[in-house]
Amino acid sequence: MNQSAPGDTIRVAGGIYRESVTIGEEKARLAIIGSGAGDTILEGDGTGVGFTISGSSSVTIAGFTVTGFEVGIRVETSDNVIRNVTVTGSAASGIDVPQGGTRNLFFEIASNSNRVDGIVIRSSSNYVINSEFHNNTDDGIDFLGPNNVAIGNVATGNNTGLSTFGDNSVLIGNRFVGNQRALGMTGATGGLVYRNALSRSSENSVTILTVTNALLLGNEVSCSQGQGYRLSISEGLRAVENQVENNGTIGIVVGTERSVVDDNVVKDNAGAGIDAGSTATGNAVRRNQLKRNNPDIATRPPGDTNNVIDENRCKTSVPDGLCACDD
Repeated sequence: MNQSAPGDTIRVAGGIYRESVTIGEEKARLAIIGSGAGDTILEGDGTGVGFTISGSSSVTIAGFTVTGFEVGIRVETSDNVIRNVTVTGSAASGIDVPQGGTRNLFFEIASNSNRVDGIVIRSSSNYVINSEFHNNTDDGIDFLGPNNVAIGNVATGNNTGLSTFGDNSVLIGNRFVGNQRALGMTGATGGLVYRNALSRSSENSVTILTVTNALLLGNEVSCSQGQGYRLSISEGLRAVENQVENNGTIGIVVGTERSVVDDNVVKDNAGAGIDAGSTATGNAVRRNQLKRNNPDIATRPPGDTNNVIDENRCKTSVPDGLCACDD
């Protein structure tokens, strides 16, 4: 690789390679292509980094398994493509994108059984698409920077399927199933969570904490042992047309200010379908369809007077009179 020029392609035959690879300066547009994740294996001894992209951009790495390093892949530059790669058994995170790594694509990767995160992104504007994250000790996907995108990923057996502290995260069409928590958003402004399947969490499925102006649209939140949506100490959220069902306690906890909870289907939760608690102020809870919850809608002072609760189709409420009509 030392003799390679910008834009070259290096093809690596099947086999086990016990070494670390660094793509340094003057290697822009370099492609390193293995013969497939099951055939071309980069193996470590629990230390160091498998692949490091540190001095050049627009690099492609594809067709490898990277196993047994401290970090499997570290991407420090921009506009790189990591695809068809499996990362396992890292002593820290499988893939690490520090500050400065932007606009990178992670496509059809698998990052499993790492001792911290499957992938952690500390920078902005990266894309994680059609990838799998299983049985990582902490998060499957961890967005610490802003403007990152996750589309069509699957995460199971992690502490959290996806955790984001970054502003304006975009999460579309992911399946986060069988994690301790499916999704956690904390301390962020903006963000779109659209048409994700978030289910079978051993705690609350979705926790939104100290978040401003995020949109939760058309998600399926089901079968958690705790709450479905916990919307807490946040402002300006919009939870619209979600299906929230069969959760172990409350379907949607509204502990927010000036938020909108409209047109959701909330049914068969063991606790209240929608619960507007004592910290809920200035919210609108409207046109939701609620069935077989305990009760369908509940409020506690001052949530019973500080929020608009209107046109909800349900049978039971605490206090009485919060249901517009039976459904």
